[in-house]
Order: sequence, then C-alpha cells, then structure tokens
Amino acid sequence: MAEENEATHGTRMSMERVAILGRAPVPRNRQKLAQRPRSRLDFGQGARGSMRARDKQQDESAGRAAQPQRALDCDVCIVGATLAGLATALSLALRGRSVVVLEAGTIGPYRGSGLVRAGFGRSAAELCAAGGRDDVRAIYDLSAAGARSARRLMAVLDIPADARGLILLPGPNGRRDLLDEAAARDLLGLDELQRLSPENLRADLALGAPFGALLDRQPQAFAAADVPLRLAAAARAADVRIMERTRILGTDLDGVRKHVETMHGRIRADHVVLTTDRGVPTFAPWIGRALIDCPFVSGGFSSGTIRARAGETVVELGQRGALFSWQGSTLRFTAPTASFIRRGPAAACALRRHARRFYPELRGALADDAHGVATRTSRHRLPLLGSYRPGVWYGIGLGAEPLSDASLVADMIGDAIVERDDSIRRFAPFGPLPAFGWVGRVVRRAAYWAGRVSDASARAEALRELPASPAAADEKHA
Repeated sequence: MAEENEATHGTRMSMERVAILGRAPVPRNRQKLAQRPRSRLDFGQGARGSMRARDKQQDESAGRAAQPQRALDCDVCIVGATLAGLATALSLALRGRSVVVLEAGTIGPYRGSGLVRAGFGRSAAELCAAGGRDDVRAIYDLSAAGARSARRLMAVLDIPADARGLILLPGPNGRRDLLDEAAARDLLGLDELQRLSPENLRADLALGAPFGALLDRQPQAFAAADVPLRLAAAARAADVRIMERTRILGTDLDGVRKHVETMHGRIRADHVVLTTDRGVPTFAPWIGRALIDCPFVSGGFSSGTIRARAGETVVELGQRGALFSWQGSTLRFTAPTASFIRRGPAAACALRRHARRFYPELRGALADDAHGVATRTSRHRLPLLGSYRPGVWYGIGLGAEPLSDASLVADMIGDAIVERDDSIRRFAPFGPLPAFGWVGRVVRRAAYWAGRVSDASARAEALRELPASPAAADEKHA
C-alpha cells in the first residue's frame, strides 16, 4: 500500500511539473529518452519548434492540449536573494533597468555580523599575504568605497548603528601581531592606528590584555537583522520582481540573450548575475569548486559581574580570531569553528570555550541564543567578484562580514552593466581558485585543529616573553 501511495504521489508530482512547464506527459516506455540532458540547442528557435511539434503529437495521442510555456523578459536576472543580490537589484532598478530576482528559498532575517568596515573583514597583514602590494591596495580602496556605500544604505533603510570603532587585539603571537599589523598598514599606505595600553583595556573592557591593542575609529556596527526584509521591500517598491521558492531547471548562458528556465517559466535577460551558491553548481560548477566553508558560532552572555564601559567591536587578530562587543551588560560573541554546528547546546559549549579565554568569569555561564552560522568564502578569504563571460557576472563568497561587500558588489556590477565601467577587473588577480572538494574540507579541518594547538603554544610563548612585574622582580631578588 505504501508503495502504491508513493507511486501515485510521484505520478501526481510529475504531472504538476508537466502542467507548469507546458510539456506533455512522457510515456513510461520513453522515460529514458526524456531523462537525457537537453543541449543548448533546446533553447534555439528551430529546436523549440520541433519540441512543440513532438509535444503536440503526444498531447493528441493522450487526448490533451499542450499549454504554452510562459516567458518573462528583463534586462537583468539575479540568481539569489542574498544581501548582495538584493542590493544589486535595488541599485540596477534605481538606474532604470528591469530586474528579476530568483530565490530558491524565502527571504528571512539576517543572523550574521553587522560590522561595516574596509578590508573585506581581513586585517592589513592578511591582505598583504593574499597578493601583491599594488593589487591589494587597489581592492582595499574599492572596499573602503563599499563600506561608505553600505553606511549610506543603512541610513536609507533606517537601520540604526549599535556602536562605532574597532579594537584590534593581538592574536596568539602577542606583541608581534600588533607590530605586523602596523607594518602592513604602513606598506599599504594606510593611516596609522591609535595604540591602546593594557590599562585602557582593563578600565574600558574589563579585559586582561598585557600587550595592548590598536583602535580604528572608522568601522561601525549595525543592528542588521532586518536588512534583508527592508532591502526586499525597497527593491519591490522600485519594481523589482522577486520570485521566491523558485528553483532553476536549466540555463543557456552562451548567447547574447541569456535564458534561465525555472519551474514557473522561462526568463530571458541581457545579463545574469550570480550572488548565491545555493543550487547554482548545477549550471555553474566553477562556483561550487571555488568556495570553502567558513562556519562560526554566535550568541550572547549576560553578566552582572563584568563591568565594561566601551561599546567598540573587538576583533582578535589571526586566522582563528574571535569577535565580540558589549551591549550594556550583555556580551555578544562570535568565534570560528572547524565545521558547522547545528545543535544549540553544542554551539553554546563552543561559544563558552572561546569566550572564557578573554573572560574567565564566563567559565560556567549560560549562552543565550547560541547558534551556528554557515557562510562560504574563497580560498584567499576574499569575495569572488567579476565576470565569467560577457553578460554573466558573479558576486559571491562574502564571508562572515558581508554588509560592506554586498554594497561593493552592487556598485561594481551596477557600474559595469549600466556605465560599462571596468573597475571590476581589479579583482581579476583574486579570481576563483579550486577548493579540491571533500579532500580540501578534510585538510582544512585538520589544519584548523592543528592551528588551535599551535595558537595555544604561541600564546604561552608570548606570555613568557613579557617582562616580569616590579613586585615579582622584587620577590625574586629577595
């Protein structure tokens, strides 16, 4: 009986898909032929005509009339209602272009970082390690423009700023991390950052940081949970058509006019913009091969014993550095993990393990709203932004701090489509690199845990290099 219900359900689903796409049902003895992948010629006029003739014969034999497939014409088709996709759609619509956004799921609240700053969420030392000085400085200037654009967008969307300023704590190497960051900023020609003493950090953050820190006053943190919903509302008000729960069935991106076939019909556009990797690897496998997982955990701790006065966001330097900020008596904390953590209790344990490095008082504290977040980025930890072929653009892999990069994607792709600006070529040296599939995932997870062990050893070594306190020196002398 279960097998019969399952077969009936499968038949009903196939008939529903047939009705949507305007295709006639395929007889059982021709299923193998129907399952063959369609070539690009299927989108041509002659091939489409022959397909319709064959469908008509099948309909006549089945006693049904074929339904014509709907087609929707637009200037730009954006795949993915991500922050970058919605911002790009709004930018293009305000410039007079007709835009359609395809989203496989639904648009919901945003649970990632609301930090807006230049540098793609990377330190100057990490950027210098990613490429040559001139190439890095060129994209850094673009990221600074993207951060300014993101702040303007937040003002337009009426998104409030939680705090201003960024404190850079040294990583496992202690004082050497601060010296490397200062040297990298000097190499790139960036402004020198203010130095904070250990006394300042203890008074303002109740934080024991014996090496001090650096202060950048430009970054801002926003309450970004409602950003996707407000962006979608603004885009719809600008006549952008957003099609949620729309799965892509096939594409033809080779011609001047691009074709995207969905479960609701066919989209014809002059440009296609890819801003998500969800479901895209089926027709753009080079995207899936170029992205790596960048998971982290996030949550909060309520503490009545820790008295912190500063509201700046704190970032720990290094590849496995944490990020946190104080909002009154609540500590909002984010830390990277080796893999995506789905369960709340496991996320709370990982969060507490990272937080107690900075605040030992939280060793037994309970984490509020602890959850894992899955993001993706490229191997060089920079966003992938460029053109795959004429009329096919991509802006993906924005990582854990996507607000600034989403505005940058909107500006770069919008300028390239509307004004034929070629500034997007500056990202060519940082294009897609292969991530090596499951082998790469295994290697990166092993490297993460090996790095955790190495970081602990480096912290202990850095602390041993600290000069002894006067009281300890007197005691040793006595």
